[in-house]
Amino acid sequence: MIRVIVGLLGIAIVLLSLAVIAKPKLAQTISERLSETGYFFSAWLRIFIGLFLLLIADTRHWYILFNALGVLVLLSGAYMLQMGFERGKALAIKISQGNENFLRISGILGVVIGIMLLSAR
Repeated sequence: MIRVIVGLLGIAIVLLSLAVIAKPKLAQTISERLSETGYFFSAWLRIFIGLFLLLIADTRHWYILFNALGVLVLLSGAYMLQMGFERGKALAIKISQGNENFLRISGILGVVIGIMLLSAR
């Protein structure tokens, strides 16, 4: 069951990252359409995914990767809740309207992390 969840998480990260690499304006569209419910859902989802990664880190081959990703994802979800919807949406729009090369590099990092998750199941 854990392998399936890690595999689905890796596939989701790779697909979304490839979509951002191919069309960086997709990130801007997602940021502008974000509702308050979707914002808080994604914040809590990040917290649960971070906790999940931390819980399974000891049972995986690349435990350092899982620990680091778990902490980063958990902290990003907690920061999203602390920041609030208005400031968080404004920050997401500001980042997505920035340099397209930055978004593509972020997408490349997402593909690498997704592939690492897929290979470490």
